[in-house]
Amino acid sequence: MAKLTQKQLIDQIKTLKEVKPRKEWAVLLKSQILESAAEKETIRVSVPAKKIGIMDVFSSVFFQRKTAYAFATLVFVVIGLVGFAQYTMPGDLLFPIRKISEQSQASLTGQTALKQDMANLNSRINDLAQAAKEGRKNNIPSAISEISANASVLVKNLKDNTKNNTADSQTIKDIASSLKTLADVPGIDLSENSDVKDLYQTVVQSQIADLQKTTLTDEQKKTLTEIEDLYNQGKYVDALEKILLINQ
Repeated sequence: MAKLTQKQLIDQIKTLKEVKPRKEWAVLLKSQILESAAEKETIRVSVPAKKIGIMDVFSSVFFQRKTAYAFATLVFVVIGLVGFAQYTMPGDLLFPIRKISEQSQASLTGQTALKQDMANLNSRINDLAQAAKEGRKNNIPSAISEISANASVLVKNLKDNTKNNTADSQTIKDIASSLKTLADVPGIDLSENSDVKDLYQTVVQSQIADLQKTTLTDEQKKTLTEIEDLYNQGKYVDALEKILLINQ
């Protein structure tokens, strides 16, 4: 087979431009294209728009009301749980809700962190006292655990405040009163609980420092000496009782 030169190949390609489709084929193709377009237009036009009936309106309104009723019911249930939780104690199922409620109220009142911690400890001590008084033995271990945790947080907060010279002397006195209430709970002795003992020590140490800066009577000076001796012996509960006598 003879090889085509480059010029001959180009000339043959140019001749392809002169090739035209047969008239019958062109007419048939055009007819098929128009027919396909007409079918699509018919399908598009023939789909009727859905009319909104009264049942559709009723269904929509019913759904909205049902959602509103469900939300209102949920709100009432939550409010009821919060209200009921106020009467719970450590160890009860709904007690965590009470703690959240207490924390929220403290935040809204704008209390300092130290006062919030003191209020939490005071509440837990009151819970323990009530549980002991009513003989609710199942709640006592949880109440003690809560007091221990609160005491640990309070000790850290007290030390930070003392270090930064931001400690509120009245708040510390209130903590001392709460610890006195704890010491008076019948049948419960937490003086050797490590967290509570640390709190006793921190409070007594702070109160001794305040008393040393205060003008005291001869009798009060004598009592302060006794307090310092008790503190050095690690008898923080006894030392605190004498401190409360001076502060009265």
